[in-house]
Amino acid sequence: MSLVIKGGTIVAADRSYAADVLVEDGTITAIGAGLNGDKELDAAGCYVMPGGIDPHTHLDMPFMGANSADDYEHGTRAGLAGGTTMVIDFCIPEHGQPLLDAFAAWDKRSQGATSDFSYHMCVTYWSDKVREDMAKVVERGVTTFKHFMAYKGALMVNDEEMFASFQRCAELGAMPLVHAENGDIVAALQKHYLAKGVTGPEGHALSRPPDVEGEAANRAIMLAYQAGCPIYIVHTSCIPAHEAIARARALGKRVYGEPLIQHLVLDESEYYNKDWRHAARRVMSPPFRDKLHQEDL
Repeated sequence: MSLVIKGGTIVAADRSYAADVLVEDGTITAIGAGLNGDKELDAAGCYVMPGGIDPHTHLDMPFMGANSADDYEHGTRAGLAGGTTMVIDFCIPEHGQPLLDAFAAWDKRSQGATSDFSYHMCVTYWSDKVREDMAKVVERGVTTFKHFMAYKGALMVNDEEMFASFQRCAELGAMPLVHAENGDIVAALQKHYLAKGVTGPEGHALSRPPDVEGEAANRAIMLAYQAGCPIYIVHTSCIPAHEAIARARALGKRVYGEPLIQHLVLDESEYYNKDWRHAARRVMSPPFRDKLHQEDL
């Protein structure tokens, strides 16, 4: 069965141009003028572009006694409606849970997916078993391993654990990912603001200032460099983190920073909205920043 997307404007990485697209058995086989197929889709006046890949989702994620609102079925359906045809979700082992057991749990969660998907594996603790299982995870085709420098007492790993994992990534040709926030300082600041009676959504941003992210980004970059592997810093949100990445790249280090759309369009004023539910729904880590950081991003 073949399909021709007819008369649209192709949007490629370097240019836009008028052409037809021939799809055979789910694969694009030709792009050009005057193509024919069993079925035609009129794309006149429309842009035709590749589906988006979202490399950072948390679908049906268990965390702090709750699960994220979107499961795999609804999250991927929403993505398809917006042109996202693949997501890369995070497989997160509980402390002490074998990586492959977590893999199996996420395979069950993902059965309702309506688009393509893949995983990043998270390293939430360190042991000889984790080191061994990382090779098996790579054999399954997952070559990225995320580390949380925040969420003390839950997902956070310390520098020694992270460095050991980075070294293993270097051996396997894998890429470590890092959530860069200094978890010890965040925990201390949370206690500080709670003691002052700050309990609203604004306290979330106050307890996770930009320098906390910048310090962690610098530290993660140093650890990766010493381990001999590249590093990908997820959801960078502030000037100190951006500057750390820029400095490292200027020195030829293999460092990548990831922006998320919400940090590009929302700022910290969201946390001071008079509607508490409005503000609370926008709590995420790292938090939304002052517009100065947003412009830098």
